Amino acid sequence: MALQVNVNDILSQLYQHRHVVEFLFANRENITVNELLSREDLSQDQYMKLKSLDLVYEYESVVSLNDAVISMFEDFMEIGEVTPGFINDYINELRRHIRFYQEVHEHRFLRSIKKYLKRINIALSREIIKLQKNVDDTYKNEANYRIKIQKLEDYREKRDTIIDFIRKTEEIITDTRGLFTLTNDPELYGIVNALKAGLIENLDFLIEIQTDITDYINKIQFQLDVYVKAQRLKEIKDHGTLHYRTNFNEVIKAVNPLRFNGIKGPRTKVAIDFLFTDEGHVLCKKVAEKYKISRLMMRGIAGKLPSNFKDQLIDQQIKLDVEKLVE
Repeated sequence: MALQVNVNDILSQLYQHRHVVEFLFANRENITVNELLSREDLSQDQYMKLKSLDLVYEYESVVSLNDAVISMFEDFMEIGEVTPGFINDYINELRRHIRFYQEVHEHRFLRSIKKYLKRINIALSREIIKLQKNVDDTYKNEANYRIKIQKLEDYREKRDTIIDFIRKTEEIITDTRGLFTLTNDPELYGIVNALKAGLIENLDFLIEIQTDITDYINKIQFQLDVYVKAQRLKEIKDHGTLHYRTNFNEVIKAVNPLRFNGIKGPRTKVAIDFLFTDEGHVLCKKVAEKYKISRLMMRGIAGKLPSNFKDQLIDQQIKLDVEKLVE
């Protein structure tokens, strides 16, 4: 007979051994029994208690958390592996529980509908984020051109699959709009509205991903074509047939490219202090006329400052009547 436990026992054990649970959750595949029992916060009896409650499993001396516990943490923290297969399963389960609710209007089926609506929204968003990251990483890090193109093509198919899931979800929401309205459930209404907004936003993201994939493939294909042509040209050149079996010389002679003539600045050894003198100004004027530099040609010699320049500045300053301010 199965061991009878209650929620209080499970919660108390998870809380009492929360550090062990955290340790096992972070290291899910390679913790042995000896490593776990070597911890100071877990004894042999406590470990057997966790096993008796099925909170941990032991297989070939390797310890892991119960899959249900791992799934609970991953669902609550919105982490873990998500695949298109999971999203398809969520959509099928959603349809199944909608049929159940149409037959029998029970709250347990409505609760399952809410759960799968939330899961579809979260899973689609996470899958799109992962898809965008994979596309960028493939373009930046994959060295082989052909493998890079093949991976991007696979991601394009995956994008089309996600769009198909979004269309199916929109179809379900449209078909069951009347049913959801009759439930008169505010929580369900909020979940459906959040899902609708998420689907629209995810479609926009997928359009951007498609644009990136197309742009990346075009760039890679252009680089690949240039590489193939250069490789072929090198092979012809190495065999000595470039100039004798092709019209390479005639083609090169027929090309009439424009030569780029950059404006070279004049080399000068004139001291900077000399340019501030009257003679330096005359020299700058000659250079400006020679090289057609209009901004230097318009400049003239500044006149001398008057001897009473400082006195004029003082007269032009605003004087405050301190006595009037006091009054």
